[in-house]
Amino acid sequence: MTVNAIPPSSVEFDPSHPSNSVSVIIPVYNGAKFIAQTLNTILGQTVRPAEVIVVNDGSTDNTASIVEEHGDSITLISTPNGGVSAARNLGASRAKGNWLALCDADDLWLPSKLEKQLRLANEVPGLHCVLTDYAEITDGVVSDRSHLSYAPKDFWEPEQHNAGFVVREPITGKLTAFQPAGASVTLVRRSFYQSVGGFDVEASRWAEDTCFHFRCLSVVPFGVVPEVLMHYRRHPGSISADSLKQLRDTVVVWKHIIANYPQAQPYRAELLNGLVAMRKEVAETERYQRRQKLKRLLGLN
Repeated sequence: MTVNAIPPSSVEFDPSHPSNSVSVIIPVYNGAKFIAQTLNTILGQTVRPAEVIVVNDGSTDNTASIVEEHGDSITLISTPNGGVSAARNLGASRAKGNWLALCDADDLWLPSKLEKQLRLANEVPGLHCVLTDYAEITDGVVSDRSHLSYAPKDFWEPEQHNAGFVVREPITGKLTAFQPAGASVTLVRRSFYQSVGGFDVEASRWAEDTCFHFRCLSVVPFGVVPEVLMHYRRHPGSISADSLKQLRDTVVVWKHIIANYPQAQPYRAELLNGLVAMRKEVAETERYQRRQKLKRLLGLN
């Protein structure tokens, strides 16, 4: 992995400047179990967001009343259930910040997440998107391996800065091999979010954040803070709990991206090769699960 060094920046970071205003968007459906803890990590940031917008997507539990306990620090929007993509887009349409920070209702931010992302954005003007690394957390135990540690060798060429690194060479054709972003780490300019149309509502049935991040990361330069600043919660009710379904959904969403997105067409061959590898992984996982089921039926486990 090549690292290109850049001289230190003399730009002063002013978190109160309007250019650093952040609107946090949180879609939630029946998230009463975790939403309070998630909100506490957002309100506890070293650089407080200008606003926190929770979109209650037709919850049937007491999610709304828990959010309301936070008072005026949270803007609550209640809407009939329309899916997570529509909920994020609704929140973004009401946002006023220069930046949008996305967070799922069960994930956790570390205290300096927004500050470190904004510092990189100030150090390198012109970035439309800044990611961070993250780690999974299960029953309070944080994984000892971060997400970005799984990136393939030479996945990107980082241009090193004080607050992180910048990617200037396109990685579009590599995104079927590895997806570096997750919804709860992304900081994106509101103007860019609007220019790409936000989240693809049609893809809500599959892996909707993959579509959004494909469009974000197909444009360079973007920034990365290579530090774990979010904990991605795994629990039985999470979308990621069913690994086989998640793999199948990933195949479907990449077929959608390759067929429909203009950004994919120059890299079609590379993306299709990655799709072949995904299908093999689905087949292997299916075979493994069938073997495990047969062993249980035969009493061999």
